[in-house]
Amino acid sequence: MAIQAEPNKRGILSLIAIIILMVLVTALSNPIYKALSGKGGQVTYTASNQGYGGEVIVTLTVEDERIESLAVQGDSETPAIGQKAIAQYNETIFAELSDAYIDEVSTHLDAVSGATITSGAVAAGFQEVVEKAQAAEMTE
Repeated sequence: MAIQAEPNKRGILSLIAIIILMVLVTALSNPIYKALSGKGGQVTYTASNQGYGGEVIVTLTVEDERIESLAVQGDSETPAIGQKAIAQYNETIFAELSDAYIDEVSTHLDAVSGATITSGAVAAGFQEVVEKAQAAEMTE
């Protein structure tokens, strides 16, 4: 006759507690690491390039690997051409990238017809801020 051991209730409860603890440690390790190390959170990147009428500034804010905001500003650009192109970038392309993961964003931008110099400044600034943000994400 074989003797079967009855499961020890304390042993089963201990095993369940260990499994729950392992799941919690795994789930919380990344946010805790970011909080303790100072990594993560909201980071803003800025690039400035010469447009047709003056300085064109692209600003990118990233939070938890996602684009929080992306905008271009160029108050010195010509109202009918350069500023119109800037508004087009802000209202279409940059608005669509909101909430995208930074590591999935391409640095290529198409030029706005008639605003070649302004478009070049926007594209250069956009490429610069995206590459900075992507490099920062890779080091975390």
